[in-house]
Amino acid sequence: MMMTNEKRELTNAYYEAKEGRSIVGKDYEAQDLIGTVVNIVSRDHIIVAVAEQEYEVYLSSIRFPKLGGDGVLEPEAYADEAKDFVRAHLIGRQVHVQLEYSRKPRYGSVFLGSALDSRNVSELIVAEGLDTVLGCNDIGVASNYYDAICTVESSAILNKKAMHSGVDPPVIIDLSNATWEEVGKACDNNIFVWAFDEYEKVEGFVESVIRTDSDTMDKIILLIHSNKKTWKIAFSLYGIVWPRGEEPYADEAFELLRQTVVHKRVEVLLETIDSDGYFMGALLESNTHVAIPLLKAGLATFEPFNPTAYDREFRRAQDSAITKKLKIWENNVEP
Repeated sequence: MMMTNEKRELTNAYYEAKEGRSIVGKDYEAQDLIGTVVNIVSRDHIIVAVAEQEYEVYLSSIRFPKLGGDGVLEPEAYADEAKDFVRAHLIGRQVHVQLEYSRKPRYGSVFLGSALDSRNVSELIVAEGLDTVLGCNDIGVASNYYDAICTVESSAILNKKAMHSGVDPPVIIDLSNATWEEVGKACDNNIFVWAFDEYEKVEGFVESVIRTDSDTMDKIILLIHSNKKTWKIAFSLYGIVWPRGEEPYADEAFELLRQTVVHKRVEVLLETIDSDGYFMGALLESNTHVAIPLLKAGLATFEPFNPTAYDREFRRAQDSAITKKLKIWENNVEP
């Protein structure tokens, strides 16, 4: 059931008044935050860093499937998928938060993107069928976008998305945090097949890109269906280096990589496995290596001492950025 604007305003005003700070007759404006998501405490509880201060924010008016623990013996269906979706879309991303009211804990609506092209995270999650909208009687303070979220939920139910499908989620073998030894055992003839002195190309789906610390490469999380099983692996681009950690342009490089690959179907060509358990190789999206946009933008370099079949394309893209003195090449001096 949808909540009218009048009922929502009365409900929210009631909670403000209950705290002794009725908004009636005051020029009250909900606090807005623009910052970076630095931690996912739980699926509806995030930490947003604004300048040097951190704020706890809860996504309002939605209910996620429960994970195991805290008295719940088994996780509800799609609980892990919901958690991964939130992590993939929020961690390390800049967000705009509209707080519905000022009491603690802070509940609000979280938006990705610019003010002209923003996406409500709650709507995105509900649209995928990975959570549900709380009923009017179960809400302490209703989202200002409650009606829109309800509309998205109706569409997810109609289209039988995820938890509305009546079908259990597929079992996924997660190697995204595995050791080199574990990855090596699973690789040959399970995920990738070695033939004619190279690994055969396979198709994959990019679930997310995850930022790591400065000592390791950012993770491209791939889902690959092989031998009637679905594997989740950590992947990185062989022969390509881009800024990370606190290095200049690390944020821009990460964001461009994320925009280029996330939720895309790709062709995966494996070269090797590194000591951190990363699969290393090439990703092709629409027959184009996904490193090309990074190189053209001056946000990556290629390593010629790690030869690949794409070195000529890499060199052309990088030379273009060098000529234009873009980003990491802005102070480059030709010998």
